[in-house]
Amino acid sequence: MPDEPGDVVELTVERVVPGGEGLARLGGPVILIDGGLPGDRLRVRLRPDGPRLLRGSVLSVLSPGPARRAAVEVCPRAADGSCGGCDWPAARLESHEGLKRELVRDALRRIGGLGEAEAGSLRWIGSERNYRLRNRLHVDSLGRIGFFAPMSTDVSGLDTCEIVSRHLLARLGKLAQTFAESRTPGELETLEGINGAPLLGRFRPAFALGAPDQLADRLMGPLDGIEVLTPEGGRAASRGPSSLDLVAGGVRFRVSTGSFFQGNRYLLAPFLDEIRRFVRLSNPRAGGRALDLYAGGGFLTRPLVEAGLATTAVEPDGSSAEDLAVNAAGWAREGLPKVEVRRGTAEETARRERGPVDLVVADPPRAGLSPVVKREILRLAPPSILMVSCDPATLARDLGSLKGLYVVRESTLLDLFPGTHHVETAVLLGRR
Repeated sequence: MPDEPGDVVELTVERVVPGGEGLARLGGPVILIDGGLPGDRLRVRLRPDGPRLLRGSVLSVLSPGPARRAAVEVCPRAADGSCGGCDWPAARLESHEGLKRELVRDALRRIGGLGEAEAGSLRWIGSERNYRLRNRLHVDSLGRIGFFAPMSTDVSGLDTCEIVSRHLLARLGKLAQTFAESRTPGELETLEGINGAPLLGRFRPAFALGAPDQLADRLMGPLDGIEVLTPEGGRAASRGPSSLDLVAGGVRFRVSTGSFFQGNRYLLAPFLDEIRRFVRLSNPRAGGRALDLYAGGGFLTRPLVEAGLATTAVEPDGSSAEDLAVNAAGWAREGLPKVEVRRGTAEETARRERGPVDLVVADPPRAGLSPVVKREILRLAPPSILMVSCDPATLARDLGSLKGLYVVRESTLLDLFPGTHHVETAVLLGRR
């Protein structure tokens, strides 16, 4: 049975695994297939990746599995392999719930040691496509704007796309023309309002510009506000606003182009409502305290003050911390409890905290909780912990390290990233 590098084989995908690949076997090593979905019968070319692992590139789909949509429905840039912006372009939107629930359960079981009963029911909140409010796009010297091609630094122009908004797509032609005329490669971050306007940008060139003000002038029009940075990240020129207001769940948040904020336009309100529900379920004592260790602009902080909790919110990034302070001041004017905003790391704050704390909220970067933060959370031993994570593997690791003292009370999956294998998980933990 062929299972050597370079062989072309036919196989059937069993399931998807963390990382998004499809898993298949031919009696020998495990084979991971980019873009393979459960039930697919595929013709693939093998390549080595370690002594007991092969990877497969799809040459053709012999028989599609139930999760795969018709080929004519797949984004052309994904179908021809020229764009790597999403890794599940062929997955039916309706299949995301089952696929991503199994990815999370698999990680919780294998890495965290949590069985199905311990992990809870994993409630699901789905999303439409073309969801992005925030983007990080690449610009090449020919003016093409888009994502890199798979395993490449070649930019694939976004003449069509299923993850960025249609509002952004409508403006990209003029932006691409401006960059083509200036021959200025770099990285363009975008931020837009819920309905597509205003559209703000922040451009970081690959090399120092002789006339950054001229480029900023030319980018106004296609954009409603622009910051042109130096290659090192300092501000070289700006025109128009660099922040906007996003309203979600009845709350107005100031968000700056360079700040962290949730990026799915369709799930802002459902996500906020789900966190509100979790906070209510935690049943904090009257006049209790909350600690938000990775606060960003305050998206998860707002439900804490709505519940009447005296809240300390921590954020290391300067732009996000500034937005957090502005948002917290606005909530105080509404009559909500004042937030103690700290510019610093979760580690610094957790070490200094002496408690008591009723609820700890942690939405860490993809790497998950550091050993210091986990140690300090266990020392504080709050009655409830609210964990939010975009990476099932690191979430499972962190939950596994906390399960001696905590149990899962509620868990929800939010499809913040349709078209990809990524999924956001919110978990409410309670003391045993």
